[in-house]
Amino acid sequence: GLCLAIGGILAGYLIPLLTVGKLSVSLYVGFFGIIVFAVAFVLFYETTPKGQESRKAARAAAKAFEEAHIKKTGEVSAEHAQGVRVTHWGLSKISFTFYGAEFSFNPIWPLLGGFVINGISALIGVGGGFLYVPFLTSVTKLPMFIVAGTSALAVLVGMIVNIFNMMVVRAVPVDFVLIFTELIGIAIGSVLGPITSKKIPEIWLKRIFIILAIYVGIGYLTKGFLGHSIFPGM
Repeated sequence: GLCLAIGGILAGYLIPLLTVGKLSVSLYVGFFGIIVFAVAFVLFYETTPKGQESRKAARAAAKAFEEAHIKKTGEVSAEHAQGVRVTHWGLSKISFTFYGAEFSFNPIWPLLGGFVINGISALIGVGGGFLYVPFLTSVTKLPMFIVAGTSALAVLVGMIVNIFNMMVVRAVPVDFVLIFTELIGIAIGSVLGPITSKKIPEIWLKRIFIILAIYVGIGYLTKGFLGHSIFPGM
């Protein structure tokens, strides 16, 4: 999460500064729709038997998590109860365990991922969660159960930078009434989301995300290239 946030901070400042006025907003939106579609197909592949085979560690951790929180069968070992535990921290490799399974990744990838994803987010004013989730599951091979919280942290830091850049640096007007109205739904969803995710198997979390990604992709794609979204409210 920290590596993603650092890359996102750099992108939140540099990308709007370097690209403002270079492309129309409709092109940004249309291309974002294409990217979200690609994300949906990548996640769909990961739900297939072949895709599942390439993520053995994530599957083992997800199975242990599901047994502890969903099926609630047997006793949870001390190793499992620790959740995420960092075992090695270095410039070229970070390792940690999650419910008995060991994971490792090169921190340069989250840095680059955070930069690219938050750069795209800054261009069209979206949170970027739709891109952080597949990046974390596909590139860094993390289990879905810790991806949600990790991506949320990266989105929070990135959006704080983007909001400051838009409001203070570029003096973009903001509709505070709309913001406060949305915050009510955001607060409710933020409480119910983590609770619900513990009750749903990992593969179904991905399938739900795929459906949402297809919906968002079609909406942005048609809005960007046709001038209006085929879905209301987008």
